[in-house]
Amino acid sequence: MTKKLFNVKYVNPFSGRETTEVEVSADRLSQNDSGETVFRYNDFHPTCEVVGVVEVSQAKLAAKEAYFTRWGTASE
Repeated sequence: MTKKLFNVKYVNPFSGRETTEVEVSADRLSQNDSGETVFRYNDFHPTCEVVGVVEVSQAKLAAKEAYFTRWGTASE
């Protein structure tokens, strides 16, 4: 079973600006007492306000994996 990954747009706790974090695992998302989705930025900011969440398609993840399997990464 593959893990679900999400692109999360949230309010950055330092700048107050909307920021997008790509390919976030589902364990960093939760719901607060009001039922709103919150993003766990780090241990000091565990409840950042979420603006939007989009699931990353398995096709996109498979294509990315195939690319890196064939061509490697810049660090190799």
